Amino acid sequence: MQRFWEKFIIILFCLYDAFKTNPNGNLVIYFLISLAISLALDLLDNKKTKIIIYSLFVIIYFSYPLFVSYLPLILYNMYLDFKIYSLLLVPLILIKPSIINLLLSILAIYLSARTKKYNLILEENKIVRDELKEDTFYLEKYNKQLKIDKEKNIHIAILTERNRIARELHDSIGHAISSSILQVEALKIISNEEKVVENLDILQETLKNGMNDIRKSIHNLYNESLDLENQIEKLCNEIPNIKVDLVYKIEDKLDYDIKFDILSVIKESITNCTKHSNATKLKISLISQPRFHSIIIKDNGSNFDEKKFIDNKGIGLLSMNEIANKYNGFLNYSFDDGFKIHLTLMKG
Repeated sequence: MQRFWEKFIIILFCLYDAFKTNPNGNLVIYFLISLAISLALDLLDNKKTKIIIYSLFVIIYFSYPLFVSYLPLILYNMYLDFKIYSLLLVPLILIKPSIINLLLSILAIYLSARTKKYNLILEENKIVRDELKEDTFYLEKYNKQLKIDKEKNIHIAILTERNRIARELHDSIGHAISSSILQVEALKIISNEEKVVENLDILQETLKNGMNDIRKSIHNLYNESLDLENQIEKLCNEIPNIKVDLVYKIEDKLDYDIKFDILSVIKESITNCTKHSNATKLKISLISQPRFHSIIIKDNGSNFDEKKFIDNKGIGLLSMNEIANKYNGFLNYSFDDGFKIHLTLMKG
């Protein structure tokens, strides 16, 4: 817009100078030709083509000296394109000197220089803005990863505390009950009364059952971790208006870290499906192969912006790719009849 108004002012002064120089000439033709040349210079990007147009103007100028009135308009464009080399056209003013034309040429070069400086500042601002956007993007990604790590660390801390409690129960209560069972057995041996022995048998059986219950509880505490299948089923049940088909065929005992990462991938996929797609069906498949785990998530949505997704490469996709790299696997995605993600995590 700034460039438009500057050229508009220059054109008005050029028209005035042309009218004052030759009021009886065909001013419309000169004006339209000069305007067409200026617009062509604005629209073209190839400098070689622009040099040809400038040369053409010089030839026309020598053939029709009245074009000197529109020289400031051409100087404006030439300074934008070639900076100081635009002064090569200034001697053309001396062929038919005019104070107005000379001052207008100086004004045109000044306005052009100011516009060029403004454009450079604008370009620098765009670069800074893009860098800030990129930094913001990575900051969001970093904060999200921090949140994931925090949740993981909290759960690990809970598991560690449970294991400590389990060890204490095993060492204290378990030992006490075991001793009690042995003492009851000793009492049975030294007792001569049948009724007392029967009651001791009942007491011993009760202590043994209690000991077995405690062992089971301790075993569960030791082995308690993230129940991946159960957690995925909970997520699937919370999805509104989408039919979910879950195929869970992972029989291997997975470490907590890989369970947590798989659950993170499924959470992100479900979020993308509910927010960015108009899907009515979603299929989640987790299958163990001899050398890798395969996670396939596919919906039947048709409203997914493929171009925007590829251009932006959202945080969720980057996180999935990092998880794939963490386990020496790979991530693929496609847009055939819906959006599909295939994540492969290598074993070992």
